[in-house]
Amino acid sequence: MNKTFSVKRIIQGRLFKGDEIVSTITKFLKENSITSGLISGIGAVKKAKIGYYNQSEKKYISQEFNEPMEILSLKGNISIKDGEPFLHLHIVLSKEDFTCIGGHLYEAEVFAFEFEIVEFEGNSFQRGFDEDTGLFLWKN
Repeated sequence: MNKTFSVKRIIQGRLFKGDEIVSTITKFLKENSITSGLISGIGAVKKAKIGYYNQSEKKYISQEFNEPMEILSLKGNISIKDGEPFLHLHIVLSKEDFTCIGGHLYEAEVFAFEFEIVEFEGNSFQRGFDEDTGLFLWKN
């Protein structure tokens, strides 16, 4: 299943120390009626909660990391779930000892964060439950 989009606009911005990435960006999407696009970002966090999807059990396993870490890569997409803009993010974080962790981003408290949103023009993908995987995936 594929769709072709045109770029409507590109937004660059930053969040401030103490902001929470997922909720703050989701609020921005809703306030600006952004329902389709890509997001990327770099910076640092004070703490984060990330997840790994266990495919055989069809459930996420999450873990909190309460330590300063660098955001090496944050990448995600924007679509619609339950009639609202939905942000799906993955992140790679570097620890003080230079080891890396990563996964699905649930939440993260910002130390410093810069981001880009590439907003698409066209009919947004809608998310719906997929029985085979147990995930909410793009349906149309």
